[in-house]
Amino acid sequence: MITERQHIKESLYDWVAAVIAETGRTDPVIWNNGKGPRPVPPFISIEFTGSQTPGSPDYGMVTGVETDSDNGEQTIRQFVRKAITMYAFGEGGIDLLETVKASVFNEDYINTLYKKGLVIPQVFDVTEGPEAKGNEIENSAFFEFIVTYTRVITTTPGWIGEVQISSETPVGNIDVKTTQTEEN
Repeated sequence: MITERQHIKESLYDWVAAVIAETGRTDPVIWNNGKGPRPVPPFISIEFTGSQTPGSPDYGMVTGVETDSDNGEQTIRQFVRKAITMYAFGEGGIDLLETVKASVFNEDYINTLYKKGLVIPQVFDVTEGPEAKGNEIENSAFFEFIVTYTRVITTTPGWIGEVQISSETPVGNIDVKTTQTEEN
């Protein structure tokens, strides 16, 4: 999952950096690191704020289970939704975020993200949110969006090797012996 998260971070970073470069601005793009160091405004900060995976109450189940009968491997495809919040700090932040938000509907950016396995099906309004920094108010804005992708897991599950049924008791006694393999 670490490489999956890193792939999403790099893909979103590349998208936002390309949009900012197109505007002629040079604002840094960072991933929110809580109370850690941050650049001098203006800059953009992105953070993961939530996740839904298959089987949760409001989202679909696992799909696309494929089995390779030669080696017993199963490939499982899960659709995942991540909630992302993007912040802009400093002068002109709200306008910059409106530009980034609008790029979600630009076919070039749609295709760029799609090639990286990501789709942004939903974006929310950009909201101005002045934030207190010490005794000063810092210009800031934010918007949230959903990114979806397909998680692919390959595993080698165990199998039932032998089943013995005896009728010595009125209900019957079933003895199942399984063989397990190590997961990849």
